[in-house]
Amino acid sequence: MPWTDLWPALPAVAAMLMTGFAEAAPDPRALASDPAAVQQLVQAVSLDVMSEATLGACEDMGVASAEPMRDAWVAWRERHQIAPMRMVVARMQQRSSSIPSFTRLTEPMRQRVLDDPSPEQACAALAHDWQSPGMDVSTLYPQARGVALALVKANLVAPPTPLAIAPEAPRGHVLLPSQIPALAAQRGHWLVISEEEAQRKLGVVYVKGRVAREIDRPMHFFLVQQQGDRHVQQRIHLKFDAEPWVGREVVLRGVVTSLNDNSLDLADAALVANPAGLTPSPLPQAPMLRKEVVLQRVTTLPGRGLAEKDLAAVVIHGESNFNNGTRWEEDVRFLLRDGTVYHRTEMPPDQLNVVASRQLEPQRWGRWRANSKGYEMQAQDDDGKPAGAWQAEKHHAVRPWPKDTRLEGSFTRGTFTGSLVLGGRSSSRTLRFTRDGRFERSYSALSSTGTLAATLNNTVIAGSAHGDGKGSSSTGGGTVGTPFGTAGAVSSRKQDDGASRRGRYQLSGFVLALDYDDGHQERLLSFPVHDDNETVYVGSGSLVLDK
Repeated sequence: MPWTDLWPALPAVAAMLMTGFAEAAPDPRALASDPAAVQQLVQAVSLDVMSEATLGACEDMGVASAEPMRDAWVAWRERHQIAPMRMVVARMQQRSSSIPSFTRLTEPMRQRVLDDPSPEQACAALAHDWQSPGMDVSTLYPQARGVALALVKANLVAPPTPLAIAPEAPRGHVLLPSQIPALAAQRGHWLVISEEEAQRKLGVVYVKGRVAREIDRPMHFFLVQQQGDRHVQQRIHLKFDAEPWVGREVVLRGVVTSLNDNSLDLADAALVANPAGLTPSPLPQAPMLRKEVVLQRVTTLPGRGLAEKDLAAVVIHGESNFNNGTRWEEDVRFLLRDGTVYHRTEMPPDQLNVVASRQLEPQRWGRWRANSKGYEMQAQDDDGKPAGAWQAEKHHAVRPWPKDTRLEGSFTRGTFTGSLVLGGRSSSRTLRFTRDGRFERSYSALSSTGTLAATLNNTVIAGSAHGDGKGSSSTGGGTVGTPFGTAGAVSSRKQDDGASRRGRYQLSGFVLALDYDDGHQERLLSFPVHDDNETVYVGSGSLVLDK
């Protein structure tokens, strides 16, 4: 659907937001305190959250129906006035921990699509379902909208603030996310400034893009620019609640309160209902890049991927990274006998779908050749053309595991992100093997505010989490300085029985196969990094034997 076809509906949505929450419920406090009614509101919004997660997975899988599917979702949300209900629930979540985060819903819905052998059919079916009685939110949850109104009327939740509509017929240039680097080169960079200063610095700007958000940061909205399997990395961050416009392409007026090569912040925004008088900005655009391809699109069944006879070597290089903490980073590549190299290795070689990968992610491929000191490699661009000169690499070849290898001991990897002054997070993960073929995964994490917060305002906030084959738990708490002294609180939670972190293992070739006691399975890239078997690569990084 062309973006201009959506404009007739936008003022109606805005009007609904401005007037809908002024409606009176018969007894707002009674309805707002009715657990069953509030549950209907949460369930209605949950259905939207799960729908959005499924739509995102369908887009990631590159299904042909993704664009009309997005239009169908936007229309479904508008038909049932879901956006204002979701805005109310978001405010409830900010005020009370009794309304849990929806992140627990999103990943299972994504995985259902990513693991579906026929994602095109599954996605098309969902688009059809949005038109069916089975997804009629008004019928399924008849009290949902009423309780949202009641919560606002009873002053238990702040009413959603509608986006202003620009009254004038604008004249000027409209900026795309891809033109942010050129704008920054022309006008310079600045950190967060006030709206008044932004007005003096650059004046009013007009921007255009599709409203999107990150699945794990549902209140963080931004404009994106994409076309087919290409997108730009630059984003226009929206400093207002853009819930009603998610999935739509919009034109906005505002001021730029932050600007750098990769993003700008747009504040004091208004919707441009009639952009006919605007013309495209003459600033040059950054090139559109291929979007990241999800792993499921370039993998196949075990044994049907890269044949052993076609694999020349698996090579690795690692080094420390002290940027914003301390961590060990490794780069693993597959060298093929035809002289090509593959630079993405979350899967074992025998599950790499070479044909699909060369088509969908040519930038992951390149050329390699041996020399007297090791290897040289040449990268490829997004179109599969040579990118740059040949480069000497520090990688060394590793050997596969002998069939049915058995290990004994615990192998650990630790990282620290942040700083002692500003605060940070330390974590470790361990994989313990036994000679009888059993394994157990465990992890621990500790996060805390730094010495700066403790010194300036007597505030210390910390949290910890731990999990192993017996179960998992988390604890959080701290003290906060106030004019009347310090206040503190501690909370803890235990969950699961650890079955998802223990089971039986098998090592052969470049594969670690894990069969968990809860029934799920994993098949990971693995090999000994050195000949002493004291450093083991598993999945996405190496672990070192505890001594």
